Amino acid sequence: MSGELSDGAMTPETAENRRDWVEFVRFGLGGDDYGLELGHVEQILDDPSVTPVPQTGPAVAGVTNLGSEIPVVVDGRALLELPARAPDAETTLLLLDRGDARPTGLLVDEVAGIDAHHVDSVETPEDGDWEPSVRRRWFRAVVAESDRTDEPMGVFDVDVLVSKARAQA
Repeated sequence: MSGELSDGAMTPETAENRRDWVEFVRFGLGGDDYGLELGHVEQILDDPSVTPVPQTGPAVAGVTNLGSEIPVVVDGRALLELPARAPDAETTLLLLDRGDARPTGLLVDEVAGIDAHHVDSVETPEDGDWEPSVRRRWFRAVVAESDRTDEPMGVFDVDVLVSKARAQA
């Protein structure tokens, strides 16, 4: 799925006003769709090999070897206190771009696509008419229901995710 745009992606007609659009990686966790700003995702890896690390909390699934980097892998389901996935279920790792910070990946159920949404459809979590399945504190924004999403989509705050995972480690 890496690098593909979903059907509702930005078209050449809309590319003229690129500043009016924001791109998100849309992914599934526990049956719901969530998002991360595309600029916060460095790489998407299907079914990564994760090595558990002893004496860490449930949110830390382990580490994975990417050659020059060994990122900490945060289990999105465990972090959000969602039901655990089946042991043989395939997963996807979103390697997060956090500047010079320690490499970190977010383990999700699947990546559904990369979508562009007009800035007018993006609100703060407090302003949105939206009841997330997890607490609002995790979110940086909400993308309103549109032709690209059947219902509002919560956009995670990368810094909050990583700090909460560290607190559980």
